[in-house]
Amino acid sequence: MIQFKFHLYLQKIVFLVSFIFFGCIGDLYYDSRDGLDDSKVSRSYAVRKFYSALLVKRTLCPVSIDTTLFSAAYYTTSLKSGCNGFSTTKESQRTLRSCGSVYEYVEKKDLTVCLNEVLFFPCESIVKASGNVAPNFPVCRGLFGPADAGSVYL
Repeated sequence: MIQFKFHLYLQKIVFLVSFIFFGCIGDLYYDSRDGLDDSKVSRSYAVRKFYSALLVKRTLCPVSIDTTLFSAAYYTTSLKSGCNGFSTTKESQRTLRSCGSVYEYVEKKDLTVCLNEVLFFPCESIVKASGNVAPNFPVCRGLFGPADAGSVYL
């Protein structure tokens, strides 16, 4: 009888722990796997490359786009709005990961496409978007995480 109660108590604890940490059970596995994958780079490395491409773009475009360009950079790389607290995405739910873990590593080939988007994006389009509240680069936005509901694409 005591053994049965202990077993029942243990089941409750396991259920409670798995319920509390349900959204991030897969984090350790996927973060380790992605860190060893040569076709992926860390999000922080990708963000640094993205900002480097923006600096190059800044030198190629007129001064009047500074605010718009750096606003686009913020809204493109910010995870705060789309990935906070207990928020999840379809991908994070499918793999039992936290939202932030899904975007911890990015594909190198996707980063290359993103950098090309920044470098080859017409300066005129950036100037036209200067009236928007939250412009961003659409391809890069998908690379860096879920978008803010209020963001407007360039």
